Amino acid sequence: MPPSSRLSATLCLLACLAAFPALSPTRTALAADPMGAGRLVVADDGHDLRAAADAKAASLGALLRGELATVLARQGKWANVRTQDGRTGWVPGSVLRAEDAYLKDPANRDFVMCPSDAVRTFPVIPKGRQDIAALVLRDVPSLLGGDAQATLTDAAGKILWRGPTQGAGTDPLVFFCRDFGSYWPQAAGDLDGDGMIEVLAQDPQSDVSVSSFTMVRFSHDLVPGLLFSGRGLVEAPMGSGRFLWDDPDFPHQNVRWIMDVTAVAPDGALAVSVYEFGGRTGSELRTGQAKVRLEADGAYLTSWTRPMAKPAQ
Repeated sequence: MPPSSRLSATLCLLACLAAFPALSPTRTALAADPMGAGRLVVADDGHDLRAAADAKAASLGALLRGELATVLARQGKWANVRTQDGRTGWVPGSVLRAEDAYLKDPANRDFVMCPSDAVRTFPVIPKGRQDIAALVLRDVPSLLGGDAQATLTDAAGKILWRGPTQGAGTDPLVFFCRDFGSYWPQAAGDLDGDGMIEVLAQDPQSDVSVSSFTMVRFSHDLVPGLLFSGRGLVEAPMGSGRFLWDDPDFPHQNVRWIMDVTAVAPDGALAVSVYEFGGRTGSELRTGQAKVRLEADGAYLTSWTRPMAKPAQ
């Protein structure tokens, strides 16, 4: 065939293909779908994962707000997705948002940040360094419920040390809120009288049991170091007023412990909640309020502000 004839045939074929748009696929792969790039988040409640791109198709289970999904393909207004737990199905594309946009949307504040009433500024008392005035937490939105970056500031609010924003659950200086509990500071300052700044944080807890704590100490050059994690302040023996740091294998009967820290006095004394399981059965709950002084091996009772008693029903 002469070259001119071959060119004419090629142009004819291209024109024919263009005349039949119905031959183009309606199911588009992710690679051709810029809206599907990256992780997407379910941004609305009340939608089911469907077996087909149809609102009447069989349900494969509910989708929850904040759930991650990977888009595999799109068909019209529907997206074929794989959820975090491995399910595959169809969902209206309108309920999916890019992760960054979802985290920044004020409408999702209660889902991606710690509760607004959580304390975010902790005065550093007593001072381990005269120029450090406060431990300040800055919200870092998270799909898991909210993280917080720790900073140390002077009296004017200038940041003198800035902690990491990533590593919740592995880095003791990234605080967080989760369904199963919160990891959050209780006190900051020269808590045990060694001249350096310590941060005492309560580990996540979802029931009435011996609390455990994590403590981080800053050197004079503001280099942080983990002192311990997962230790509780358990009175030994009961009635002695000595709450010693104990390892995680806590007793569940005939035990008295410091549940949490409620305030820090200018002289470093801690106001704390005290709980116990005791009585004839060894498991009757009593609570009280006390003041203690923290030392290297634990906390020592200085006074009761509310004696131990059964909690009001």
